Amino acid sequence: MYVLKPMLDMFWKNVEKSDEKRIASQIPTPGIEQILDIPYIDDNKREHLLDIYYPEGTSTPLPVIIDIHGGGWMYGYKEINKNFCLKLAEKGFLVASINYRLAGNVMFDDQIRDIFAAFKWLSDNLKDYPADTDSIFLAGDSAGGHFACVSTAVNADESLQKEFGVKSNEINFSAVAAISPAIELSGRNVIMNANLPLLLGNKPKSNPFYKYMDINNYVSAAFPPVYILTSTGDMLRKQSYILAEALKSRGVDHRLHDFNDKVNGKPLPHVFSVIDPYTDPAEQANTEIAEFFKGNVPEKTV
Repeated sequence: MYVLKPMLDMFWKNVEKSDEKRIASQIPTPGIEQILDIPYIDDNKREHLLDIYYPEGTSTPLPVIIDIHGGGWMYGYKEINKNFCLKLAEKGFLVASINYRLAGNVMFDDQIRDIFAAFKWLSDNLKDYPADTDSIFLAGDSAGGHFACVSTAVNADESLQKEFGVKSNEINFSAVAAISPAIELSGRNVIMNANLPLLLGNKPKSNPFYKYMDINNYVSAAFPPVYILTSTGDMLRKQSYILAEALKSRGVDHRLHDFNDKVNGKPLPHVFSVIDPYTDPAEQANTEIAEFFKGNVPEKTV
């Protein structure tokens, strides 16, 4: 057993209590159609469910956002991002929020396979919803930002698909939002490195997927445009700048917004626009994400 796992379990159990209290204190955005707990793998596992949200009364196809929740790779479920997803749906999107199996029970490559199974389900079934399947975007916060970046790379490269044992699908991402992303685990950040044995085994550097712990090993010019969000109170703030520099060096269109606002006298925390989408800075940030996505809707061919 990994010696630090009990400590990490205790940390995330406290985060879960905080999330439950936070969610209970928030009033969900009204007027949104909610189709909940759809199995994307038919095995009766909570980890293989997804939710779909879109404005009530929608009669025309909407651009699609697929959201991947964070939680240090070993914690979380789609419901912790629900109010964030409702806010995005309010801005004129169909939002699909997905679960995946958690580190500590499975390895990193298993998690990517779960995410691609969700992509496959969406590719096969979005036609049954008011979705514009030519305009699909990907969002992820914290560890979900890492998943979003890796998934973007894998989705665009058949050789990486073979490496992870996933199949290509009909989904092409028109843009990505990386919210307080955790995308560089192979450096000197001790806290980040503590997760590696859970993701890759007791000898992480010997695992063939270790290279995906560093954005510079898989980012390419094939990436779609990326919106990066961080804040002065973000414990992973430097990671956003690492991502921005990696994208810049490959000539990938991107925007980095580092919010320096304060709420109740405190700097905006890690993933602030996700955990409390009802503050003014969060509303601004989430509006920027929506506008960035809508600005990258592909032109329709006649």
